[in-house]
Amino acid sequence: MNKEFKILWIDDEVELLKPLVMFLEKKGYSVDVASNGMDGIQKVQDDNFDLVLLDEMMPGLDGLETLERIKKIAPDIKVVMVTKSEAEGIMDLAIANQIADYLIKPINPNQIIMSIKKIFQSTNIIQSQLGQQYTKFVSRINDVMMDNPSYEDWYQIYKELCNWDLRISEVEDNGLEQMHFLQTKSCNSEFTTFVERNYETWINSDDRPNLSYDLISTYIEPLLQEDKPTYFIILDCLRLDQYLAIEPYLKELFNIDLQLYYSILPTATPYSRNSIFSGLLPIDIAQRFPEYWDNSSDMDNSRNRNEHQLMDEHLLDIGVKLDVPSKYVKIFNIEEGNFVIRKIDSWQNDKLVVLVYNFLDLLTHHRSKDQILLETIPDEKALRNFTKHWFAHSPLYEALKLIAKQGANIVITTDHGSIRVNRATQVVGDKDTSQTVRYKDGKNLTANNKHAYYVKNPKSVGLPVKNIVENYIFAKEDYYFVYPNSYHTYQKKFNGTFQHGGISMQEMILPLSIGRAKK
Repeated sequence: MNKEFKILWIDDEVELLKPLVMFLEKKGYSVDVASNGMDGIQKVQDDNFDLVLLDEMMPGLDGLETLERIKKIAPDIKVVMVTKSEAEGIMDLAIANQIADYLIKPINPNQIIMSIKKIFQSTNIIQSQLGQQYTKFVSRINDVMMDNPSYEDWYQIYKELCNWDLRISEVEDNGLEQMHFLQTKSCNSEFTTFVERNYETWINSDDRPNLSYDLISTYIEPLLQEDKPTYFIILDCLRLDQYLAIEPYLKELFNIDLQLYYSILPTATPYSRNSIFSGLLPIDIAQRFPEYWDNSSDMDNSRNRNEHQLMDEHLLDIGVKLDVPSKYVKIFNIEEGNFVIRKIDSWQNDKLVVLVYNFLDLLTHHRSKDQILLETIPDEKALRNFTKHWFAHSPLYEALKLIAKQGANIVITTDHGSIRVNRATQVVGDKDTSQTVRYKDGKNLTANNKHAYYVKNPKSVGLPVKNIVENYIFAKEDYYFVYPNSYHTYQKKFNGTFQHGGISMQEMILPLSIGRAKK
């Protein structure tokens, strides 16, 4: 602080303040005094002060009345109330943000300095401490990545990165944000290499993380043994950082146990969500239930029309027989969300209710086409804030309140996440190649191996094919596929949009939250 930092001290015992005023001036502050409320108000009108120290008990116009008039003149000025007792009214003022702090008489000079620092330097102090903590975090994470991390290690790495997403977003520090962006990018690069090296082994082995097709047998089936309903809720296209943004709302209602799992490839609804409900890999769905699997690359949406039937078959396969048939509701809009709210009471004797909310996936797709949404949600921080705002005002949140009152269990998860793509990479394929930008399936596909995971034999990773020359490629990190003859058109259309289907922590490492209603 320097002489430009100006303090006004309003107190009827102004003569007794001289030692404190001299102390503050020696510390580099400019201090003016007023012996009553009216003089203090006039000084606020005539000059610009950074801080007002205001005595609560003064003859004539007391501290509270003076505060009210000062705030009308300068609503943003910081006021510290000086009082003889920690009265409830003072606490109420602090909570209402009418005062920035309060001090109890007799005042220790250092108390004033600490109050000023708390009010005016807290952001700088937090940023400094946060920067030091982040530097230690980066050093530790880099050590883990150099030591051949396991899939459990990657759970922890990504979870910590997401927690840092939320912490950094609370402070305005462009330098720290850029450092975190680069660290996340570096981790994603290592993660995609890790997945490319291990994915085929996971698909063909029991030595693997929980994948999409493990969810019902691992997490839902045990809950069905309990004497209460289980609500299995899927929020399509929910990243872990988005989940963490809404988790506080869930913790108000439920005791939460957060687990993580890996999505299968492609990280796209027709594949990953069907795998969740069926307990099968896509190749097994196509072979066992050909009537539920349309092989046309242009018919992705139709592949998810039979999730309820696939789930019921899966439950029978693992030996679960429900006395009351399972319920399944897919929610696309507010009307359908309100329908769920109206039906919850009638489901209190059911064992399993499945709710699929498509809002976030629709938001992601529409954002890439809508200029207003692009401007409203320019980055990951905005996406988290939008998700939090949506959830707090959504029929889903109202439904969860009713579910908690019912004493039911919940499992909230997603089928895949999304990543903001920033780098275009060329792909070559025939006219029947799928139109998606983060993965492609078709004949004789070629792409840069540094930017894409190339699967020559789809069956080895559990994917169906229409003919023997068909293959798949998956975009790594934040790349997206463009055709050479339409390079700039696709680049303009997709650069900076949120996409899914490829390999990244954001798309593959997913939250699964088990909630038990609080008593």
